[in-house]
Amino acid sequence: MVLLVHGNFGLGSLQGVNYGDEIGGFAKSLSGLGYVTAVPQYYEDDGPHVTDSDPAPHVPTLAAAIAQVAGRADADPDRLGLIGFSLGAATAMTFIASNPQGRVKAFADFFGFLTPAIRTGAGRFPPTVIFHDKNDHIVSVRNSEELDRALPNAIDHELVTYDELWQDVNHAFAPGGHADLDSRERTKNWFVRHLRPVGR
Repeated sequence: MVLLVHGNFGLGSLQGVNYGDEIGGFAKSLSGLGYVTAVPQYYEDDGPHVTDSDPAPHVPTLAAAIAQVAGRADADPDRLGLIGFSLGAATAMTFIASNPQGRVKAFADFFGFLTPAIRTGAGRFPPTVIFHDKNDHIVSVRNSEELDRALPNAIDHELVTYDELWQDVNHAFAPGGHADLDSRERTKNWFVRHLRPVGR
């Protein structure tokens, strides 16, 4: 089972991009590989909450979503993967860092940011692939570079950076652009490698 955790842009439209459609389409492509996928929503509306930068309040919501998906007959709760975007990545990392049972078996971090709790718990991370644009004006690529350095050598991890210009903030990847398509394909390969779907 794989959950995709949205950022503070929410699942609605912002600056001409519908993030619900983008993340939902990503989830659908993963389900086509054999994963049970879900996109939990941690806001009561679809709108952006651009001033929200605290992952901690969203961790219980993520945990509840994981528990709900785990109740499905076709889901294996012991084989969990997470994909997070920006604040969603920080939320997923906070969950991983505070979870000593090691339930998460694979993780993809899309331009997430670090907190003291995440830094402290870096040793609990599963195999992790990290994506960031070097020109990001909202979350500095230094966050991803620091995470890459903090992860122990015993944990398989990879940092992939891009050098594309899109919009003023250059945070999320341009839909359909090289970074968007390449990161999705790399994520699929990473999950098939570290959290192989049943039957593959």
